[in-house]
Amino acid sequence: MNGQLLVLDGTRSALVAHETIDAKITIDAADLDVAFGWTLKPEGLCRGDICVPVRGQGLSSGDRIDLVAVADALGQPLVVDSERGVAAIGVAARSRAQKMATLDAPDFSLPRVSNAADDDTLVSLVDFDRRKVLLLAWSSW
Repeated sequence: MNGQLLVLDGTRSALVAHETIDAKITIDAADLDVAFGWTLKPEGLCRGDICVPVRGQGLSSGDRIDLVAVADALGQPLVVDSERGVAAIGVAARSRAQKMATLDAPDFSLPRVSNAADDDTLVSLVDFDRRKVLLLAWSSW
């Protein structure tokens, strides 16, 4: 099925030509930036100076780009109703790279482990001055 596809992503909308072949919904590579705000480059899918590596993910075939594969590579949910000519792209989930960019925990305080019954001192994470800390949690239940 060929036709126009209105792509909505919450901040903009774009009308692009699409083709559906073997359950793949494809658009022209030139329309990728218009539809998603990303560009396919040799280093991956790029927006500005941020690139997501996508080698071997089957995003493109010639000058056509698979919308579902692009959304999957970016961690964005995609819903397409090709009969009505509408595609909606959800907010990107945080990628593993973004989650792992910082392993800083928010500051918190816990009671100090002590043999003294009257020691109610709290120990805060900031007390360790950005040194690595191993926190063990255990429960009898």
